[in-house]
Amino acid sequence: MKINLVNIPSKYRSLIKTTVDDFIKVHRINPSSALNIEFTSKENIKSLNKKYRQVDQATDVLSFPIWKNKKNIPKGGEICLGDIIICPEMTDINKDLAVLINHSLNHLVGKHH
Repeated sequence: MKINLVNIPSKYRSLIKTTVDDFIKVHRINPSSALNIEFTSKENIKSLNKKYRQVDQATDVLSFPIWKNKKNIPKGGEICLGDIIICPEMTDINKDLAVLINHSLNHLVGKHH
């Protein structure tokens, strides 16, 4: 699994990698998959939330899946699952990071609430 990390402090990188790797194994997702995870500001996530969800407020995390559901994800080859944007200002990042990653990964494989 290739994880492109943007603006992620080094102290969180190991937890992110472990969380993603565990999710990929449990859910039998293509191990050649890739995804992007970015930490962003409260202002930026508010702007993204307004643009893509028509909600004019900041949030803790946004997920941007490429595939509609898990059955559409190719079983082989290099593919991208999507993007996860996290706002550390909107959550207790030290406590909630793994939960946010798992929640977002579920969205990237088509599970919605």
